[in-house]
Amino acid sequence: MMKLKLGLTKTAVLLISTLVTSLGIAASPSLAASLAVSRGSFTIDNYSQSPENLANLPDDRSEAIAGSGSSVNTNGILTSAKGITSVTGRNVIADALALASFSKDPLESFNFTSNVASGEGNTYFGLAQSEAKVAGDFSIKAGDIFSFDFTAFLELYTKLENPFGEIATASGELSLVLLDITNQTVLDSFSVFSKIVTSAYAKPSEDVFSYDKSQNINIDFIKNLNFGSIDKESATALFQGSYRRTFNSDTRLLLIETKTNKVTVQAPEPSSTFALLFGFGVTGVFLGAKSKINRQGKLFSTGIDKV
Repeated sequence: MMKLKLGLTKTAVLLISTLVTSLGIAASPSLAASLAVSRGSFTIDNYSQSPENLANLPDDRSEAIAGSGSSVNTNGILTSAKGITSVTGRNVIADALALASFSKDPLESFNFTSNVASGEGNTYFGLAQSEAKVAGDFSIKAGDIFSFDFTAFLELYTKLENPFGEIATASGELSLVLLDITNQTVLDSFSVFSKIVTSAYAKPSEDVFSYDKSQNINIDFIKNLNFGSIDKESATALFQGSYRRTFNSDTRLLLIETKTNKVTVQAPEPSSTFALLFGFGVTGVFLGAKSKINRQGKLFSTGIDKV
């Protein structure tokens, strides 16, 4: 198993430099305040060969950047970025950012997404969602080995001032797929998914972390999951991996790496909260909240983690 490198890579530098958490909301006893953050990155380097569509670029890279409410596609299938936000209420902030890049020198692909939503008040709703994608078309000769290395990062965070009057969610998904274009088949894949739902009414099973990979993809990773609380939760994972496959026949290979992140914050009307209490049963609600508190902690296992 490879050793995980924890130095300040380009991914780490970009994450540190991104302004995400400077929202500074002052909470009052009569108002709800919430925060949800979801961000991630995926870097692929050390490609054994260049994609066909990259060679035709007039510049040294294909790049797409999108903010809230925008969608950008650059140079055909090489890169794309999308960002969407929606807010309801007076004191609501929602920001979405997506960036995708495929460069010739050095030969590498990279994408990054960041979503933040925060709200304050008795009634509000905020949503931020972004997607970044890179793709490359490769012509592999019979007997050739196609390979590359990659680093992937995912972080989710939620915090509530009043877990009985508001809800915050954060989710993120990373997907790497290698397709045989000629035969229309999936050859290999790697995926990561995580979601946290923070509220007094949330079920413990709604907090989840999972990953899956095919046999030609090798990975090493570290993660830190803080699930089970009714007012603050988080999930962080860092993957380092490699891909290597020998092809027995000429193959048109399509590599697609996609990252999607989403956050929501919401405070219902006081009457809605009152109705929730009686809809679930007052005793059941408080027992559920207690169950989430008791099951808070860090999970360290491979495959699928649920609280």
